[in-house]
Amino acid sequence: MIRLDGVSFAYQDESRLLENLSFSIQRGERVCLLGRNGSGKSTLLRLIAGLLNPTGGEILVNGVSTTDHKRQRELRRQVGFIFQNPEDQIISTTVEADIAFALENFGVAQDIMYREVSEYAGRFELDELLHRHPLTLSAGEKQRTALASVMVVQPQVLLLDEPTSFLDYRGRQRLLVTAFAGRSYTIVGATQYAQEVEQYDRVVFLDQGRLLFIGSNEKFAQTEQWQQMTTTASARKRESSRTNTSVNATSSPEVEIASPVRGTQLEMCNVSFGYSHGPSVIDGLSMGVLPGRITAVMGDSGCGKTTLALLLAGLVEPNEGVIRLGGEKVSAKELSRQVAVLFQFPETGFFADSVLEEVAFGIRLFRLSSKEIQQKVCVALNMVGLDFDTFASRNPFLLSAGERRRVAIASALIMERPTILFDETTLGLDWEGRKTMVRLLLDLKGADKTIVLMTHDVEFAAQVADDIVLMDHGVVVWQGAIDAPDLPQQFIVDHLGVKTLAD
Repeated sequence: MIRLDGVSFAYQDESRLLENLSFSIQRGERVCLLGRNGSGKSTLLRLIAGLLNPTGGEILVNGVSTTDHKRQRELRRQVGFIFQNPEDQIISTTVEADIAFALENFGVAQDIMYREVSEYAGRFELDELLHRHPLTLSAGEKQRTALASVMVVQPQVLLLDEPTSFLDYRGRQRLLVTAFAGRSYTIVGATQYAQEVEQYDRVVFLDQGRLLFIGSNEKFAQTEQWQQMTTTASARKRESSRTNTSVNATSSPEVEIASPVRGTQLEMCNVSFGYSHGPSVIDGLSMGVLPGRITAVMGDSGCGKTTLALLLAGLVEPNEGVIRLGGEKVSAKELSRQVAVLFQFPETGFFADSVLEEVAFGIRLFRLSSKEIQQKVCVALNMVGLDFDTFASRNPFLLSAGERRRVAIASALIMERPTILFDETTLGLDWEGRKTMVRLLLDLKGADKTIVLMTHDVEFAAQVADDIVLMDHGVVVWQGAIDAPDLPQQFIVDHLGVKTLAD
């Protein structure tokens, strides 16, 4: 179904990214692409899809060369591409129109098109969102929209560029069940999740653009690369004296939480918020963040985690309720001075043409000398695992997804705010990047920072979090220590797919 003969690729003015790749994929086979950030996985998928042309060699998909421009329409009908960032492929003003877009372009009759859109909207639980603008959806809802818009044309080849990164547990299960049911598709998928590798028949492991391994899952499980992927960073021993702060937040409008004097404490008391002319996204929410600790906020996509982060960062004002900082009621403006925040896809805000300038932007107003600025940038980059000499002069737009994410985090850390919010910070990071983030957050905690994580990543939360906030439909249903005995077991099984969150 897919054949690569001596395929090489390099972006203009860049060193070769892929070098002399040759292998074949059979019809109905499932092949998993693995490798570190920057190894060339996403570029290889784009080459197979015909979105890029190889600078050397040839790729054939079902006998059609990806560079045969006379047969591009035929290739487009056969190949479906699911991008890592769903916003990269959302083009219409409603979910319904986005799902229908490809069918319209292929000239499908309207009655068939309506039937297919309805079927795939139901399959991905988008029925209630059909008339919403896709960009107003949560990350998980956007990804489900992107999936439906690609799979509705029933392509023969499905290319997956880490699409589960932005999905919650149930969304991830839905994608895997749908994509891997039977042998309807030839699948080539890139992932950073070791637990997803078992869905595939073979593994292709890339290292710096070269083919380091190709073979069965069983053989790959015996390699050093697999051991590196599955050996998680050591989580610190949890303090035996941890205070249990569990709260039934839905029944108490004012959450009173005792905390040490040091550091910063954030509290939300009966807070509600809704976007203009829309229903409440946050509804009577009460919660507290203890100072000098790491709190993970978890729940399904669309439950309100990102909106909660906006409120805690002072970027929107609550419609009702009070937010306190250190026990005192504060304005949104004051919150924005005390809280740093990194939202999903923070790299989309890049504008500088070097990593040094991008990271240094926030401290330029402090009138520091060039030497002082370089020193601070060096410290921030080292904290996220990027070498200053290697990355300072590079263009951030040409980095891998994981490298861009780390540059964005360094840009927030350099501001030295006492409280930092991370919204899905591990998205796009390979196993080494995830371990770096574990070490980074534990170091920040040791430096007396207060950390709040909005995350779907259960393993990551288990490694770093002291406290857990569970959200559902805009309210906090439970909060407390990660190993508290009254943690609602059925909720975490149904919504997070695990039996326990503690080590």
